[in-house]
Amino acid sequence: MIIPGPTPSPSIEALLYNAQMEGILPITSRCNMGCIFCSNAYNPKSCEVFCIPPRPLEDIKDTILWLGGSRGPVVIGESVTRINEGEPLTHPDFVEILRLVRKSYPERAIRITTNASLFTDDLIKEIAGLGHVEFMISLNTVGYREKVMGDKEPEKTLDNVMALGAKVPFEGSIVALPFVTGWDDIENTAKFLRDSGAWSIRILAPGFSKNHPLGSQMDPGTWGEIRSFSQELGGKLKIPVLFEPPGLKSLIAEVVDILPGSPARRAGLRPGDVLETVGGRQVFSRTEGFEALRDTENPRLTFDRDGVLYDTVMYKEKYASPGLVMYDDLDSRAWFEWERKAGAKHRRVLILTSILAKPIIEDALDRRGLAARVEAVESIFFGGNIQAGGLLTVRDFLAAYTKVTSSGFMPDTVTIPRRGFDPWGRDLEGITYRAFEEKIGKRVILA
Repeated sequence: MIIPGPTPSPSIEALLYNAQMEGILPITSRCNMGCIFCSNAYNPKSCEVFCIPPRPLEDIKDTILWLGGSRGPVVIGESVTRINEGEPLTHPDFVEILRLVRKSYPERAIRITTNASLFTDDLIKEIAGLGHVEFMISLNTVGYREKVMGDKEPEKTLDNVMALGAKVPFEGSIVALPFVTGWDDIENTAKFLRDSGAWSIRILAPGFSKNHPLGSQMDPGTWGEIRSFSQELGGKLKIPVLFEPPGLKSLIAEVVDILPGSPARRAGLRPGDVLETVGGRQVFSRTEGFEALRDTENPRLTFDRDGVLYDTVMYKEKYASPGLVMYDDLDSRAWFEWERKAGAKHRRVLILTSILAKPIIEDALDRRGLAARVEAVESIFFGGNIQAGGLLTVRDFLAAYTKVTSSGFMPDTVTIPRRGFDPWGRDLEGITYRAFEEKIGKRVILA
């Protein structure tokens, strides 16, 4: 099949509006590091990403109300849109931006992803005084900082992390590169984060496109080795150590860990417990269970522990964190909306999805007594070991659809992941899913 051409790019203003309506506040694409695992320099030429200079403070003031479209934390520095997120602390008005957000949204948490290299004692004190500010420290390595991150002052960065931990809560993250740094450095980095005050650590599996030079250095079994290593590390460090992507096979709402002094700890929950009901409603997925506990004041819940069902009340404020550590899986509201749109009980449905999401979608179908064909889509556009649904493109879906229909299965409707498309229905090449729909002559649903 011939791939349709791209549609015009949206304006930066439109992108900023949609990002902020989702609770994401882009402030700059500038970065002061040069991480060897960064994908920006190795994207295919047609990949649509946007870079922005430091946004003027007045511009952020004029658009601050856009953040009111969401109710979760205000997120700064996390790359989840088409706008490249740089190091937020490089922004000359970083402190003023935080003050503005806190003044406009006094009850909401502010979550910031940073490499920690630009902290100062005064900045840390200022941030601590704002309240409800959380950090994700992207540290990655303690022993190979210049080689892996381009950090010219590694000792200063490490001192900054220790200083932060004494004042402000944070999580740590490590892009695991055992074929570059060795396993000992990953463990030493995790121990350093714990000793500096991190309440949890995320070990991220490296994902490389076919164009990235590190992709050829990584053995195909590396992800599995890192997953096993992360599980062992959690036992050693006695704090939550999460592996991403977790390779979930079902929607069982299992608790990974419990934070000390949290509502969940006071309610008697333990790692390995499985949420069954919250407020009398059956829990459909991990995401639904966690959000129901978070968004409810003093929720009553039942949970399964080794085959025995327990009933308890978790005493907490509405929207306060329950203190559970759980993986994210499936948004139940989006799923039931898909059921309604797709008519899965009466039509032949083809679900094209990512390699990572296929098992949990099949589990959701089984739980709901529905029949649909689920096919994992290979990333042709990026290649390498890329498996995330948000990085699949129309050309990938066209190739998968052709393969399925050539086997004789002819669907009435086709579902593809919404996260692969921007608010205008355009993929990373600027090609709209409507062009895909017209090409195959079937109804296409984003879900």
